[in-house]
Amino acid sequence: MRKAFTLIELLVAIGILAVVMSFAGVIFKVSIGAHRTTTANAEIMQKLRAITNQLNTDFKGLRKDGEIFVVWVAAQKPNTNPNDPNSYERFDRIIFFADGDFQSYGANPIIRGNTARICYMLAKRGNLKAQAQDKTKRVLARNLHILTADPSLADFLDPNSFSDAQWYEWNNRYEYDKISLEGWKNIAWEDKMDMLTAMSDIQVGTSSVSEAIRGVAVEPADANSIHMLLCEGIGEFKIQGWYDAQQQWVPEVDPDGNGDLADTHFFLNEPNNVPGVLYNSLRGIININNINYSGTQVDEAHFNAIPGLGRALKFTFTLYDSKGIIKKGMTFTHIVYLDK
Repeated sequence: MRKAFTLIELLVAIGILAVVMSFAGVIFKVSIGAHRTTTANAEIMQKLRAITNQLNTDFKGLRKDGEIFVVWVAAQKPNTNPNDPNSYERFDRIIFFADGDFQSYGANPIIRGNTARICYMLAKRGNLKAQAQDKTKRVLARNLHILTADPSLADFLDPNSFSDAQWYEWNNRYEYDKISLEGWKNIAWEDKMDMLTAMSDIQVGTSSVSEAIRGVAVEPADANSIHMLLCEGIGEFKIQGWYDAQQQWVPEVDPDGNGDLADTHFFLNEPNNVPGVLYNSLRGIININNINYSGTQVDEAHFNAIPGLGRALKFTFTLYDSKGIIKKGMTFTHIVYLDK
């Protein structure tokens, strides 16, 4: 007689094997999930470092004798309560001048210079504004124009005769301005309104620049716009300045956090009225709801007191990984000090 497994022993063995395989499957699934989450976190942290390092570098060379144009946009999310402070997303933008070691990306010949005009904003994709895009796919643009007097480069075009196509080319394709900082500051206000409108996608004054070609347009697959792409997967971009007079960051949708928007810094019921600051130009402009500050004191002597600028800027942004692993993204704040 040869010994063999009984039917009961065989069933027990199969049951134990099934339990072991089940546990192994669970462990494998958890391990894969942990690996994917770790990879997503690493990607987001890489994006964070890229953004904060660039902000630090650019604002280290901030020219307070130049111009700064800050615009704040609080857009209501679809199908939400307009009286709820959490119903608004921020699509802020800032344009300023800085010193540094700048080099063009795609220009031929390569352009180099020590002073540049820099713009940070969430970009359009084609004619689709950032507000209308999938928040996990939005692009943070850094639009750099190096100031140069290089005689081999085409002259700065006359804004009085710009066509829509020329406005688009100047803002999105050029990587230089053939003008000095002093020359920029002395551009006539009638022309400056058009230029600020084209750069920021916000109508300034009576500008007639077509809405279709305003702002920065970045398509990651387009080699002609890749020089402006700083980071993809930015759901929201918020800029605030420290305001000493009220000891708070400005602007805010709900400054005191009590849910009542009567004290908001935005003009929430006036879609064409956008808050902003134009610093150190021929005309100082402050347009922030519920804050009174004289435009005559928008100058370098009062820099630390200006609402929306002040001693420091706080940038808040939500980052998403490319695979959509972290569904709600991760929100970070980064402070750049300006009182050095």
